[in-house]
Amino acid sequence: MSSFGYHVGQRIKKYRKSRGYTIEKFSAMIGKSKATVSKYENGTITIDIETLYDIAQKLDIDLKCFIDYHPPVMHSEPVLPKNYYFNQPRAYMYYYDGRVRQIVRSLLCFSPSTAGESVDVMLYVGVEDFSNPDRCQHLFTGEMKAYDTITHMVLNNQINEAEKMYICMLNPMQTRTPAIGLLSGIGSSPFFAPIAVKTLISKEPLEESDRLLNTIKLDKDDYHLLKYYNMMVVNRPAALFLE
Repeated sequence: MSSFGYHVGQRIKKYRKSRGYTIEKFSAMIGKSKATVSKYENGTITIDIETLYDIAQKLDIDLKCFIDYHPPVMHSEPVLPKNYYFNQPRAYMYYYDGRVRQIVRSLLCFSPSTAGESVDVMLYVGVEDFSNPDRCQHLFTGEMKAYDTITHMVLNNQINEAEKMYICMLNPMQTRTPAIGLLSGIGSSPFFAPIAVKTLISKEPLEESDRLLNTIKLDKDDYHLLKYYNMMVVNRPAALFLE
């Protein structure tokens, strides 16, 4: 069993279950036996590209969500020009969710795009462990466009097409300082409405301490700007990380 085959199989299983398909129903949908689909999901047999494409179509999932495998030893070649802040294959995002009253950690994975100067992005939201991002609450895919002072990301939830996310970050002047910005989209329970939260994106995992918590929570300065301008404004670097 190859680690790549296991990765693909686990993705198929994850999305099949998210669509509510039993293995019996899904095997009929793609014209394969239940035993064959089970072997696909366990990674014990190799899937040909035509079958994988058919599986992606039946699950209504972008094909790249199955093949975004990274080997255990990650190479650190940049996927962006060196003048960009996000010039490495992955980054670490944090925000505070007041509904569950805890820090939400997420992993961003970048890969070169064939479409112009944009970069393909996989965002694993709500991961338990950065070393196992597939155990996440949500998976988003999209693209990133980075400029000298600001970075934009537009992402789509692979399970719920109606759920989209936009991240706008200010690029730090110092590469060791996390980027700070806003994450906006549609909030889930207890409300279904547009939301925006302050977020940090770092090149390295951050210690989840009170210092991080106080940085990503809205503070009195944020409330002052909100009241004064009637806007959510994030215009300051993460000063607590400049030590």
